[in-house]
Amino acid sequence: MTMRWVNHHSHPGDNRYRVFVFREAEHATRFAERLTAAGIGFERHEEDGEVMFGVAKTYDSVTIRENNLVHGEFRDPFIPHKGWRWGLLVFTAAVLGLAVLGWLTSTTAHAQPSGLPWELDVVSRVHVPVEALGMEPADGTTQGLTSTWTPRVGTEFGLRIHRRLREGWTLGGGIEWVRREHLVVSTYANDTLGVATVDTLPQLRSLAYRLPVLGGIRIPLGWNGTELQASGGVALEWKTSETIASMLVQTAEDDRVLQAYQGRARFVTVPVLAEIGIQKAAGNETPGWYIGWFWSSPMGRGTWAETTWTSGSVSALSRIWLPQVVTGVDLRLVLPE
Repeated sequence: MTMRWVNHHSHPGDNRYRVFVFREAEHATRFAERLTAAGIGFERHEEDGEVMFGVAKTYDSVTIRENNLVHGEFRDPFIPHKGWRWGLLVFTAAVLGLAVLGWLTSTTAHAQPSGLPWELDVVSRVHVPVEALGMEPADGTTQGLTSTWTPRVGTEFGLRIHRRLREGWTLGGGIEWVRREHLVVSTYANDTLGVATVDTLPQLRSLAYRLPVLGGIRIPLGWNGTELQASGGVALEWKTSETIASMLVQTAEDDRVLQAYQGRARFVTVPVLAEIGIQKAAGNETPGWYIGWFWSSPMGRGTWAETTWTSGSVSALSRIWLPQVVTGVDLRLVLPE
């Protein structure tokens, strides 16, 4: 018995065709509609509660993409429970409301020798792949297929609200949008068939939302109102969806399809956060700034990666756990009083 991680395979009796298998009637109906709209002919067969479509492999680049899009249409929301979705919206609204309230009320604050008790920052970050800090390639070999997932430059954007406490301590939270980037290199070797290929997917992007909570300390540097700031904490992170990318490679020798898939082992992960930088406080009418370095790593395994290589009747699959460590430059605009 052969275990398949994808819902398609070469036809066992005629390797010129690919068979797509659906267990849900609505998925099968939508796939048929998409093939018809694309002008692609197919044969349909139902057996043991499964709907199967036979399609010529000459259309692989289109049919595999349409298959992925069908699954994307019916994929569950990244927060499947309605209560959790509303909870996220309420929490986000509360954080933003407190930020705006703190900023507005600060304009009428008086006799505060240490400045604002509340502070609102606009956060912009760039991921810098540093292997020594955990942003290193992950690879694995199965069935002759070696897949290497290499972190690339990603970005983050968000809002932070901080509360200044006594003796330089701070407490903060916010909401952030995280975009991770990977380059996927697939190497397949089969000495029996005399096959050796190396293919590259230049970009696979995944998105997530993060709700951080951090405690920190600020130490005045005695120069133009600047402070050394160090913070640490945890966050809740939701991936917006699972990610799929595919590529058709056509050569004089053969045609092959490389597909990369990034999945979620859990809907919610808990990253550990660490940040350090220098901040200049905002004035009454002038914004401040912050420049620093950040690092985060989830506790436990939350993301896996799968690479599929297919050419004619030959296919192979490699599956690995994918590290989600990110580190890089942290730039912030501190809104004025």
